[in-house]
Amino acid sequence: MTQPGAVCLTCRFRLLARHSAGLRPAWQASARSFGNAAAAATIQSRDLPRRPSVSAPKPKSSRPRKPDLRLEKIKAKANQAAAAVAVFQNVVDGKDKQEDGPTSTDSLVTIELYKSVATLEEMLSDPGVSTGACFRYFHSQIYARIRRQHAQVPRILRDMVGKELITRVSREKAADFDAKDLPSVTLISQIFLELGLFAPDAWATLNTALLNHLCSISASPQDYTTIEAYETSMARRDTLLHDLIGAWRVFNVPPYVGARAGEGGKTASSARLPTLGRRRHMANNASQGKDTVTVSALFPHYHPRALRLTVPAAIATYVMLVDPINRTNRMFRHEIGHFVDDMTTALHHNRPSKDELDTMYGQYPALLKYITERWSVVETQLDEQLKFQDTVEEAEEGQSNQQTKKIHRKLGQAWNTRNPKILNRAWEEFWGTYARPPDSKLQLCRDNPELFNYFIMAYMAMRQPSRAIEVWNSMVSIGIEPTIKTWTSMIDGCKRANNLIGLRNVWEKLLSAKVQLDTVIWTARVAGLIQLGSPEEGLAALDEMARIWKANEKLPPAKRSPAAVKPTVQPVNAALAGLQRLERLSPGVTSGLLSWAAKQDIAPDIYTFNTLLRPLIRESRDNEVQAILKTMERQNLKADVATFTILLEGALYDIAEQAPQEQVRTVKTLLRNMHDAGVKANMQLYAKMIYLLLEQGDQTQEPVKAVLAHIWGQGQELTSHIYTMLAEHYFSRQPPDSDAVTALIENRRLHDNRDIDWVFWEQVIFGYCQVNDIGRAMRIFDIMEESGSKISLSTLYELLLVLGRSGQTSSVARVIDFARKAKAKDPLEEHMSGDKPSRNHRFWHLAEEYGFPREEMSASQAA
Repeated sequence: MTQPGAVCLTCRFRLLARHSAGLRPAWQASARSFGNAAAAATIQSRDLPRRPSVSAPKPKSSRPRKPDLRLEKIKAKANQAAAAVAVFQNVVDGKDKQEDGPTSTDSLVTIELYKSVATLEEMLSDPGVSTGACFRYFHSQIYARIRRQHAQVPRILRDMVGKELITRVSREKAADFDAKDLPSVTLISQIFLELGLFAPDAWATLNTALLNHLCSISASPQDYTTIEAYETSMARRDTLLHDLIGAWRVFNVPPYVGARAGEGGKTASSARLPTLGRRRHMANNASQGKDTVTVSALFPHYHPRALRLTVPAAIATYVMLVDPINRTNRMFRHEIGHFVDDMTTALHHNRPSKDELDTMYGQYPALLKYITERWSVVETQLDEQLKFQDTVEEAEEGQSNQQTKKIHRKLGQAWNTRNPKILNRAWEEFWGTYARPPDSKLQLCRDNPELFNYFIMAYMAMRQPSRAIEVWNSMVSIGIEPTIKTWTSMIDGCKRANNLIGLRNVWEKLLSAKVQLDTVIWTARVAGLIQLGSPEEGLAALDEMARIWKANEKLPPAKRSPAAVKPTVQPVNAALAGLQRLERLSPGVTSGLLSWAAKQDIAPDIYTFNTLLRPLIRESRDNEVQAILKTMERQNLKADVATFTILLEGALYDIAEQAPQEQVRTVKTLLRNMHDAGVKANMQLYAKMIYLLLEQGDQTQEPVKAVLAHIWGQGQELTSHIYTMLAEHYFSRQPPDSDAVTALIENRRLHDNRDIDWVFWEQVIFGYCQVNDIGRAMRIFDIMEESGSKISLSTLYELLLVLGRSGQTSSVARVIDFARKAKAKDPLEEHMSGDKPSRNHRFWHLAEEYGFPREEMSASQAA
């Protein structure tokens, strides 16, 4: 010791040994340490459940006093601590004593840990060392060792870290939540928990500061200059919301569990958000009634008096989570679902008044302003949500229905990603892996015959007719007869797979099966024939439908042909739409088709008018557009969402010529007109608006932001199609802005979003290749390869081209091997993304140029 007043580490442990007899268990001292470190707050909670007060101490008995077992345990622990310090002192003093017996290495920290603590102490006392640097050292050298070795936390480390480092980290974090060198609130909470320093009031103070910061981030698009700036800011809100939820999960871990050596981190990582718990909730309702369920009941690990600041933080969190502007993915929504539901129950009859909000959040201006503005909406949501919960509980569905929903989700995921592996897994989950389903699945299969139709359509659309036939035979084997819907699924699958021959064959087999047809399957046939490039055959099918009906119309129903179905407007509309897609809907063809429909006594509907409006809008034939709109009005046909989608093209055609404020007004007027017409906009309409706006470049950023804000304000998330358009827009800039695409993917966590389809990822790979960003392109390739998604040969060609130019031979081999395996696995198609199947695709030519002989590839493919 060289400086007056300084205490070296050796002397410190001598003092510790002297006073170790009074050592308390870690969990008793922990809350006091953190609580003293935290700033006192004035928030008072009204949400304290009525509990009987602690009874007064009873008078002492005259009987002989029994031994106090708790004191005996404390003394035993004190003796263990003194012995541990003695061992450490011997090592420091250089004494080499090795005695037989246990060394307590499983419970005591190592010498290296104490040395690291001494180093940390020096860093904390050095004004030139930042708090962030101190925390990085603590996290890598001390915290990691404690978790790795499951070591107990010595008192000196707990006091130093609790009173100095982590308290300083918490204080600086509350002052700047965007500081990159400071840990998240979730990690701070977890460290306090594991070190035995967790105190609800101090934690709630930090959490409420985080909520206040969240409210200070503007959600208004007018406050940002670019689309990516707005998107990045909204993504930052999402990140902070995830941090908020993570902190609440840590709070839900019982302190006595979190402070166990080696258990705290594991427990915190798997913890859930606080909830009432079904048994506790039912007990409360049965014994006291719903009115007595309070917010503090969600936190049974703490006495209500310790939740003075936590309850206001929980209420503010609830208000934040039910706000539609705070975008979250479905996984996040599922995570918060029970917490939100139970908070709704607790607040329904125990909500604070607006006057009490000032007292609860007066120290946090942004949070107070936000909650005050939202409170009337929140109270309405509370009433509506509780009614919804009661309805759900009364009509709770069985386990088999939950399994059906899960299979439906997997089917949708398989279709959205065009992924046969996911489709096969969905089938195995539904049917099983054997020729006949086990008894546990048999009833599920018989109760859901429509699922067989979906599987048939999906397999046909993915060009796996043998699997579709296998599904057909499976349903027949358990006594489920194919219906007209099953046949329609086959035809629809052929249409989606561009299989004209298959469609004709299925129709012939259908007629020979003598199944009663309906309007839907006739419509599917007409639409399929025209869409697959045979419009004359499609119109002939429409005429055939009318002829068969006329020949059987006057016959008794029992004697009519199974193919006899009265023509309606649905197949007419299908013919109009199909001809329009083939660009064969000339005025002569249109008038001829409508005249034919009139002869059959078929009146047009709103879909017919929408189909007629589309080419007129695109060709700017305003007079004819107005004539059709007036005809709709005379026939009392109201515009629907499709009508407005079509009219958007005319309204947004030259919007770039308007001033930014005028552009925003135009978009908002369109949205308001739809609302006034009783039309609820869907994501297809929003996607159309964004497409038309982005098509005109960066001059329309303001209205794009307005549309995005409107979508998020409705509590909806962007679709894969919209994300694809945004990525294309960023790549189309001069120069291409690949950083904006990367930020979009990372900000929105698109890697974890199962609804993002292969079209988006292929567009991203293609864009990265165009700017020669090979590293990012290969990272996306790795993700798609790992997930089992297919990639078109056109995209693989672009990737192979840049890899070959850069000389990355190992990556070249990987891409070619990926294409070989895809071809060998599915020889009927080389992808599922739009390329024409061809052995002479330029990808294979380029692969041959790079040294992969065509003969070798052909042999691999044949194998």
